[in-house]
Amino acid sequence: MKSLLESEKLKKYQSYLNSNYELKLKRSSQSSTWGNNKEITIKNIALYNSNNNTYENPAGVDNTISALFDAQFVYSDLDNNEFQNLGKSTTIVGKLINTITKDFQNSDEWKNFEKAHADAFGDKGFASNLINLQQRVETLMADQYGETNVEFSFGVPTIENFFKTGQILLEDNGIKTDVSEKGTGMQRALALTLIQVYAQIDTKNEEITKPIFFFIDEPETFLHPIAQNKLIDSLNKLSEQNQVFITTHSPYLLKNFNSNNKLSIFSREQHTLRITEDVNLNMFPHSPTWGEINYKAFNMPSIEFHIDLFGFLHKKAIETKKTYDSRSKTVSSSIISFDQWLYEKNPAFSTDENHCNIYPQTKKQNTPYIDNSMTTYIRNYIDHPNIDIALPDGKYRYAPTLGEITTSIENMLNILDIEF
Repeated sequence: MKSLLESEKLKKYQSYLNSNYELKLKRSSQSSTWGNNKEITIKNIALYNSNNNTYENPAGVDNTISALFDAQFVYSDLDNNEFQNLGKSTTIVGKLINTITKDFQNSDEWKNFEKAHADAFGDKGFASNLINLQQRVETLMADQYGETNVEFSFGVPTIENFFKTGQILLEDNGIKTDVSEKGTGMQRALALTLIQVYAQIDTKNEEITKPIFFFIDEPETFLHPIAQNKLIDSLNKLSEQNQVFITTHSPYLLKNFNSNNKLSIFSREQHTLRITEDVNLNMFPHSPTWGEINYKAFNMPSIEFHIDLFGFLHKKAIETKKTYDSRSKTVSSSIISFDQWLYEKNPAFSTDENHCNIYPQTKKQNTPYIDNSMTTYIRNYIDHPNIDIALPDGKYRYAPTLGEITTSIENMLNILDIEF
């Protein structure tokens, strides 16, 4: 970016570079002001000024940024008429039509149209009706300004002229209307469909003048989970040649998260925006799991994530031959051995009289065993919620609360971080 801003056209924006030689841009539906009450709206691109901690819209920045890349926006709460403009070469539908009809002007159909247009609007056609008007204008021009020739000419419209008058019509319940007259749901469906079609078009041989950035707000809106899976596949394909940004609350989209994607989490605490960058959803061999997605992306603890973590941590403890009881014993496939290891890792998070699981006497276990670690208790309660256990007097088997499940998850994550 530093070298890019050394060009004459962009030199005036060098003061906006941060310490990492990056430009921080913002486009928001929430209006703001800067300087002498100058307004920044959703139509403007704002640059972050680290010197005074404000976003600003210096003269010409919108045109400058648009000269560097095309930006395609699909908002969750706004109509998308601009997105569907057939006559604009920077919109997806405009790009699609331009790509598909690129050779049309060399076709016989276009040549025949040019000939028919010349016949209809030439000297022997429509233009002949204007000869009298031309002569009257010439006479007045000669009297007042000197002699000159006047001619009304109707040249062949360019293909772009036809695109500008084009419409996308959708038929619903037998009624065909322009897409702008449809509801937001239908408009978003069309916008996302056009993006998916664009992803299927082979543009490798096209002359690329600048990259395209896609900004899609909550693409899951109005979509069934199966349709969300198909959409994210298309977006992944689209990202092979273009950069795609999406904001989402959908675990179905995040389920398709892969190593080529970058995940950032945006949240607010006491009106302060917090951004966690480069979040990974690859904790388990079978990642991302539903529990992992909901915990990391949405800060939602769940029994599913607890189950994932318990099994994963147990497996790692076995593989690395972790020991307990003054290193005299090694963690095995036995839940009891793992429970004793967990208890030694954090004795403070132990069971009490309200959280008691008891294992009956077996051939391997000469005496009944009661869970020591709350983490194991929660695991066993989840796996065996309705088991009828004869508990000693004064002992109870209460369901773990969400707070206890959360503490247990944090306990296991802490052990993973320390031990592995």
